[in-house]
Amino acid sequence: MLRKLTFGATLAAMLTMPVVAGAFAGSDAPPRSITLFNDEALKGTPVKITADTPNLQTVTAPEGFDGTANDYAYSIRTEGRWQVCMDAGYKTDCREIDGEVASLGEHGGSVSSVRYLGPSAAAAVSSAAAPKTATATAPMSKPAAPAWQPMRNVDLFGNDYREIVYREPGNGWEQCKAACDGDRQCKAFTWVAPGRQPHGECFLKDAVPEASSSECCISGVKGAPSAGNARGDAAISRVMGRLGQRAGDAAERKVGDKVEEGIGKAIDRIF
Repeated sequence: MLRKLTFGATLAAMLTMPVVAGAFAGSDAPPRSITLFNDEALKGTPVKITADTPNLQTVTAPEGFDGTANDYAYSIRTEGRWQVCMDAGYKTDCREIDGEVASLGEHGGSVSSVRYLGPSAAAAVSSAAAPKTATATAPMSKPAAPAWQPMRNVDLFGNDYREIVYREPGNGWEQCKAACDGDRQCKAFTWVAPGRQPHGECFLKDAVPEASSSECCISGVKGAPSAGNARGDAAISRVMGRLGQRAGDAAERKVGDKVEEGIGKAIDRIF
């Protein structure tokens, strides 16, 4: 009887106790998120992620070249410390970001996996410091110099002499470009996003074919100028136009050299 009375009293006490919101949900936990922008300087369409993501192809991004957040980011803002890696499964050229990165430089358009590492280091210092330093803000990462970028949403159809079919995830245009760079025969490449092949494929070309706009592919020409953030027809115009200008300038220089050589020989004959 005593046990019953005690249980009843305890239950009544529990029912009358105020419930503290978030007491068991970690409401005091610091915010954690990473926002990817498809342009530098935190511009473009943001994609916000709040959980560890070993493969960004699982995150929808309507403006991504394949409809996902894979190879999407050119600048990043974080709440807390996050690790970003260039391949799925937290592999290849991983780096830690705490705050904002206005330009990912050579890693722009290459991030394939992200994961949370912990609270911001600046927040931890702020909470432990004296009041006079409590308002200190997180240091901004120094923007890296813009890196060479391929022609996104562009297909170079034809002149294939080698096809590489990738058998595992994590191989993007960077691996395709590396294969072209390492082969003297290769003049251009086209990387085809996963679809026809589960993990994508790469075509090496012994001549530069005509370019066309296509969401399936990312292409590059060996020695070509960077496409920057341009995509599709804009990237074709930017890269191929500059290539044409380079070729025209080279031809003009060659003609000029021949003219100078001819004039020099004529002067020699005169004297």
